[in-house]
Amino acid sequence: MGKVYELVDEMERRNGNCLPNAVTYCYLLKSLKEPGEVHGVLERMERNGCGMNDDVYNLVLRLYMKWDDEDGVRKTWEEMERNGWGPDRRSYTIMVHEHFEKGRVKDVVRYFEEMIAKGIMPEQRTEKLVSSLNIRVKGRTEKRESIEEERTRL
Repeated sequence: MGKVYELVDEMERRNGNCLPNAVTYCYLLKSLKEPGEVHGVLERMERNGCGMNDDVYNLVLRLYMKWDDEDGVRKTWEEMERNGWGPDRRSYTIMVHEHFEKGRVKDVVRYFEEMIAKGIMPEQRTEKLVSSLNIRVKGRTEKRESIEEERTRL
């Protein structure tokens, strides 16, 4: 990775048409080993006039999920919302699948239901994953429906 950073340094020094872009910075982000390194790459990106976009936000979100950095996930999610870059279908897909990988079924269901409530169509693989948890989802849905019925009767 040392050589890669040397090339990026050279691109930045040359300025002009050779400045690194979001693809370059995404490559650097993918190579990171721990959450503490993300800020440096994003800072460098901003310093060179390369703004955040949905691809970068979703990559950072995926990295923080992989590292199980709840604070990084929360801050990234909030920043995405604040800056109008999401959360989008990819963001929810990341959250559903990464929570599933970590055995957090309640979070899987929560993010899936939130996605559906916002009118975001899940990817087919996400629907399959959640349908594999159908017993739990169905139980929650039936329970919620009975609560709603009770509320309407009152």
